[in-house]
Amino acid sequence: MTLRPRSRPRAKHQPAAQADSFAELIGRHAEGGTAAEMAYAILREAVLSNILSPGVRLRADAIAKKLGVSKTPVREALRKLEAEDLVASAGNALTVKVLTEQQLLEIYYTREALEGMAARLAAEHAGPLDLARLRGILHDVEAALARSDADALRRFTGEFQLAAFRAARNDYLYGLLSSIQAKIRNQRSSTVSLPGRDVEVVAFCRDLMRAIGERDADAAERIARVNRRRTLELRLRMMRGGPALDLNPGRSRV
Repeated sequence: MTLRPRSRPRAKHQPAAQADSFAELIGRHAEGGTAAEMAYAILREAVLSNILSPGVRLRADAIAKKLGVSKTPVREALRKLEAEDLVASAGNALTVKVLTEQQLLEIYYTREALEGMAARLAAEHAGPLDLARLRGILHDVEAALARSDADALRRFTGEFQLAAFRAARNDYLYGLLSSIQAKIRNQRSSTVSLPGRDVEVVAFCRDLMRAIGERDADAAERIARVNRRRTLELRLRMMRGGPALDLNPGRSRV
């Protein structure tokens, strides 16, 4: 399949790795309902997992050939992804969406307010199963840090946040936050890649777990908001091409 970002050169090994990952998705979703449903599931996961990175051009004919279906279900899947704001029109083509700085600011200001509310509600309403789930994911987060596995750390911290949102016991709020998280997590790079950010992220998860467990709603909201502001600060630095600072100089890894 011809899937090329318009302005970024790829490393020599990347197309093969991308093809392998895409083939794995096809195998996983091969029996996933209609052709349109299968195409949608494969493409959505490919976007959210960065197999298809922001800026990659999406050609319906090439995708259809790769999936072994006609162009009609692929076009239907692409329309659904465009409606979810994961795919954008670029002239006569469709590409995986690239966020502008203004869009990033708008998303993060909204996200900070909603995540603060969700953390407060989680501290007030989380039940024993919610707390057990959070502790289990926190264990995975700490294990990923211990083995310096940035990909796993990013995945588990995302799961931890979703579990905290779920513990708020507000389905509408959960839906909003999970949708926002999906839009952000498919961007090219993660703040976890910055030196020392992994330690910060794990500390955030521990602190939020403690506040929720102690039913301290004020602390939970404050911790969630501070973490989101910090993430925005770092994402803006990365977007603007600022230096990759060590966020915890001299601090040992746990």
